[in-house]
Amino acid sequence: MRTIIIDKLFSNFFETGRKMLMKLSPDRLLAPCFEAMGKKPLAKRYGGWEAKGISGHTLGHYMSALSLLYSANGDTEAKNRAEYCVNTLKDLQGENGYIAGFPESESFGKVFSDLDGFTADGFELAGWWVPYYSFHKIFRGLIDVYENIGIQNALTVAEKLGEWVYNTTSLLNSEQRLRLLKCEYGGMNEVLSRLYKHTGNEKFKTASEFFCEENLFLPLSKSEDVLSGLHANTQIPKIIGALQVYLNGGEDYLYSAAKFFWDTVVNNRSYAIGGHGVAEHFSNNCELPLMTNTCETCNTNNMIKLSEMLWQKNKDGKYFDYIEKALYNHILPSQDEEGMKTYFVGLKPGNFKVYSTPEDSFWCCFGSGLENPFTYSKLIFDYNENLYVNLYIDSEFECESTSARLRTVEENVKILEFTRDFSSTIYLRKPRWCEDFKVKYGKNEYCESENGYVKISASFKAGDIVKIYLPRKPVLHKKQDDSKTVYFTYGEILLAQDLGNKNCPESDHAAGENDLTQQEEIYCSPLKSTDVKWCGDLRFAVDGHMLVPFYEIVHGRYRVYFDIV
Repeated sequence: MRTIIIDKLFSNFFETGRKMLMKLSPDRLLAPCFEAMGKKPLAKRYGGWEAKGISGHTLGHYMSALSLLYSANGDTEAKNRAEYCVNTLKDLQGENGYIAGFPESESFGKVFSDLDGFTADGFELAGWWVPYYSFHKIFRGLIDVYENIGIQNALTVAEKLGEWVYNTTSLLNSEQRLRLLKCEYGGMNEVLSRLYKHTGNEKFKTASEFFCEENLFLPLSKSEDVLSGLHANTQIPKIIGALQVYLNGGEDYLYSAAKFFWDTVVNNRSYAIGGHGVAEHFSNNCELPLMTNTCETCNTNNMIKLSEMLWQKNKDGKYFDYIEKALYNHILPSQDEEGMKTYFVGLKPGNFKVYSTPEDSFWCCFGSGLENPFTYSKLIFDYNENLYVNLYIDSEFECESTSARLRTVEENVKILEFTRDFSSTIYLRKPRWCEDFKVKYGKNEYCESENGYVKISASFKAGDIVKIYLPRKPVLHKKQDDSKTVYFTYGEILLAQDLGNKNCPESDHAAGENDLTQQEEIYCSPLKSTDVKWCGDLRFAVDGHMLVPFYEIVHGRYRVYFDIV
């Protein structure tokens, strides 16, 4: 099954991301792994986070991104690079299965040589910066390469890693386990459960359950909101992992926890762009302060992953309502024309975005940002006997059973044209923002939806056309915690005011993740009128201010939220 995006906006996003990905040197990303295993690297490691104790995490994201790129369009260079990384890791891997971007003796070794005395808190384990977090990224990269490209050595290396995890974590008693879990551990439960799925090895199932944190999951499963003040992106991979463990035979409470977590984050803590968090942490329930350091980008990357997994379980269109919102309004605006990525997307009026540098950033959001351009084509359609159309992005779809083309024919009208016969059922998502959504096929018109989808069962012939009407209009929304603050959307698209480059620094690229978050404030006048006028070409005017799609504002200041008087 493959989907090729033909929409210009998303295909440009894809190609820019590909160029950035291919500029990266595999040898420089592998360098920390050579050093960790006591060997001379083939090239100098990168700077930023790759020069710190969290080194190696970008290699994991890089392998995941290469695998997604190959899955999207069969890119042979992506496959070759992924295979090179896997084979190099296989050669470097220790006899005990250990391989990472930092030495075992200086990181994990301190834990297992002093089980009674090792220390742990949110970002430190035995004196090392979140070793399981970084370890998880390489682990996930290997499994992604195996699943998306089929390189057997990737599974071989991952199995040996899994053995190392099982053998070491089995040494801990209950108190030691809970102490270890205080430190951010990424989605270790997720990768171990995926490894169990592929191998059937019960050791990996046991190890995945080791990382299922009952102190978090049990209250969430009972609809108890315990998130306020927690580090946001520490929690999301845990929840993804909990859901993965459930899907592979785990207990029901894990699914309940994931569903409630999604509901409270999306409905009570998410901003207009679909992101959440202030200075990386969850705000209080239904409080959305406007700061320069809101909406960490990798959080949204992970929330989209969680949404897709929940959708696969129950096919509820609300999950794609969120994905669509986050994709257009946070993910698209998180990459500039050179492929540099954002860490935060601040929403204080007058904010400007800060992007990574080519050599000296390598933040978490840079790593997940490498994956973003190649992740979303596979979400447009889903096929499993029936065909689901989830996102209305112009594209071409093909699987063994059929092929189809989704394209725009006029403003707010799409057509789905079958290019091969297909006798089954199609489900077309009715977006929450579209009140007058309707579908025409032949002489029939369809409007009624169930779980957010309009259903059509027929024997479709090559050349048959399904016409999809998606009328959009500008809509004013009140901020959840302040009715005197508003924002505007046009269908799925968030609108914003482009404030230009007034008092901006010479460069909006920075090495440090918190550089330039202390920004000079500029005055933004309140709105006296909220009447929106269409000006053509996705341009709107409100009280004399021009509004444009937020994803168009790359460099310079902007305003998403407006005070009204």
